[in-house]
Amino acid sequence: MAIRPPQTLKSTGRKVPASRYRNVSPTQTLTRFTVIWANNNGVPFNTTGFFATLRRLDGTFVQAAGFDSFGTARFSRVRTPTNQAFTLRTFRDDGTLFRVRSVPAGVSSFVVIG
Repeated sequence: MAIRPPQTLKSTGRKVPASRYRNVSPTQTLTRFTVIWANNNGVPFNTTGFFATLRRLDGTFVQAAGFDSFGTARFSRVRTPTNQAFTLRTFRDDGTLFRVRSVPAGVSSFVVIG
């Protein structure tokens, strides 16, 4: 487990030893499945007007979610980590299919590159 550096308390300004926080687990987790659409350099596209659909491998429709201008789509009905694999399709607002990707089980987020 990684050791955290000493932190400064806001009220007193004194140092707090890192060993005191050794058993703290991360709290920044994604509770819903999130997709990021980025280019090959890792920079998210401006995806205003794009949307994605999520289907189970048997073809059952799960949900559609719109992308924001920062390349992010959040599927509010899919809890994380996912317990099954999905097929993700990304579309433009006129219905043009752009990408089809397979999302494995056990993930909280997925990045579509390109």
